[in-house]
Amino acid sequence: MKYTANTFKLGLAVVLLILSNKQLFGQTIVKGDRKKELIGTWEFLELRDKDNHKVDTIRHRQGYELAQGPTLLYRADGNYSKQFTPVNIDEGKWSFDAKKQAIIHLLYYKKPYSMAAQYLIDTGHAKKDNDGNYYEVITDKVITLTDDRLTILEREERKRTFRKVKQ
Repeated sequence: MKYTANTFKLGLAVVLLILSNKQLFGQTIVKGDRKKELIGTWEFLELRDKDNHKVDTIRHRQGYELAQGPTLLYRADGNYSKQFTPVNIDEGKWSFDAKKQAIIHLLYYKKPYSMAAQYLIDTGHAKKDNDGNYYEVITDKVITLTDDRLTILEREERKRTFRKVKQ
């Protein structure tokens, strides 16, 4: 077979296409980078509703939740943790989608899987990475990001604000 310049260009284009869609985290394609302003530890400051009123308590069907936490930790290596309580800690991988102005979290389920995690796996909500581990994709829309403030948009247009406590 004779290789021409067009064949080479076509092959190069295919390789570049594959590399541009490289699976950054397991089997999920996550575009973006690790925004330097996010790296560090973030402490919960306040929660506000869509009318900008401070929220102290959130009502759910199962009961009430105090508006507090979590403490966020974004590491430069792409790992994160969200600590809700000393024993309730979500962990996974993160990136920043500049186009959507959003933090993309890949929340990995811990083994043995909880009933909730197993349900999400069984119903196809969870994704499986190349190592056979399950995770879900959680996206936090960023409203404000400075060197020391982070505000994200939540359900019902609530705004959760954090302040950076460590770099």
